[in-house]
Amino acid sequence: MAPLRNRRCCLKSLIRKHSLLASVFENVNIILNCISLLKPQREVGDAVGDSSDLLHSTNMLVQTVFWAVAEWRLTSPRQKLCWCYPRRSRWFHDTVFQFWDNGQWIENFRMTRQTLFEIANVLRPYLMWRDTVMRSAVPVEELVAIGVYFLVSRSCYCTIAHVFQKGTSTIASVVVEVCLAIEHTLLKKEVRVMDFSKMLSSMRKHGFPHCLGAVDGSHVLITPPKKEVQAYFNRKSFHSILLQAACNGDGIFFSMLAGHSGVNHDAHVFRSSLLYRKMEEGSLIPGNPVFQYGGVSIPPLILGDGAYPLCKWLMKPYAVPKNDRERHYNKIFNRSRNIVERAFGRLKARFRRLSVRMEAHIQNVNSIIASAVILHNICEKKKHFIPDDDTELHITPPTDEINPPDIEHTRGGSDRKEAEAIRSAIADYLFNHVK
Repeated sequence: MAPLRNRRCCLKSLIRKHSLLASVFENVNIILNCISLLKPQREVGDAVGDSSDLLHSTNMLVQTVFWAVAEWRLTSPRQKLCWCYPRRSRWFHDTVFQFWDNGQWIENFRMTRQTLFEIANVLRPYLMWRDTVMRSAVPVEELVAIGVYFLVSRSCYCTIAHVFQKGTSTIASVVVEVCLAIEHTLLKKEVRVMDFSKMLSSMRKHGFPHCLGAVDGSHVLITPPKKEVQAYFNRKSFHSILLQAACNGDGIFFSMLAGHSGVNHDAHVFRSSLLYRKMEEGSLIPGNPVFQYGGVSIPPLILGDGAYPLCKWLMKPYAVPKNDRERHYNKIFNRSRNIVERAFGRLKARFRRLSVRMEAHIQNVNSIIASAVILHNICEKKKHFIPDDDTELHITPPTDEINPPDIEHTRGGSDRKEAEAIRSAIADYLFNHVK
């Protein structure tokens, strides 16, 4: 009986010590039933019977424990362990937010703290993140700062993640969310026709009469979709999306279109724009007022280079000026149209992301471009300067650049004659009144 009693004690101590078995055998009746299986069924003197009964009882105990553990694992809830990478610091809140002056804000974000916080308040309904069991949500102001810093810098996601002490995937998702929110919320408010009289006066100071502004296109480098590589390969021998925009005399954009592949001609993209349709209908400016000179009615005008068609409302230079009058017209025209090239130069100097290759989905690239134009307008209106080391305005194209063909004779018939008459009247006005 002594060996049997020892085995019973060992089983009891094993059950007590093993936490898993202890949790399984919470019911005392189960433990007692398991131990009772070890009791001998024959007389004590029958050694053979005692041995066989003990072996049989031990096997039954093992099976009972096995199935009990299996059932416990299947039915009992298991506590999951949550782990997240700890944030190392609150750099934006503790340093930037607290101690940077306006000069440092403009140098790093191209806008003052007040301007960025005003934008954050507008975007707040679209960028409110929720707290989780692992950590608190990133403040909206910091989300906007991440998006703006991405546009300002040429750095990759990993570098920006290191600056803001966030994960790389978090930075990538924040950039897309912020740019989409800016486009959705502020595009129609910031990129639109403002006061008609102010637009005319802003162009008049450059010398051109009854003019709203100038239009031009700029290529933004991209990584093309694998199935459409050739569709985005432009005449300058790289892959791009074409940004076409029109600005007033102060360099503020009032119309923009992004998304057409770089292989498209400027005139083709322009014809597909809302600006073109409204100018054709005469509905861009209420009442479409005209300017009379030399018996010719001149509608509100827009200036474009040789890539654009000559229309009654779209002026372009003389391809081959024949006299002093036409040369003088070209001189004033180029001086006035250069405002859009300078505007593109400031746009790319302010938001340098537009001057490097975009590693993003095409639709996201369009939103990134649109958000840069929107923020550029806000900064221009608030007179935020661009740091001197970033004001590299690429206004004059390289001598080996392949210019688009002049399409002087795109439009014909009465439209062609009316457009020529308007350009001739403007040439007379400039030759007689503007030096």
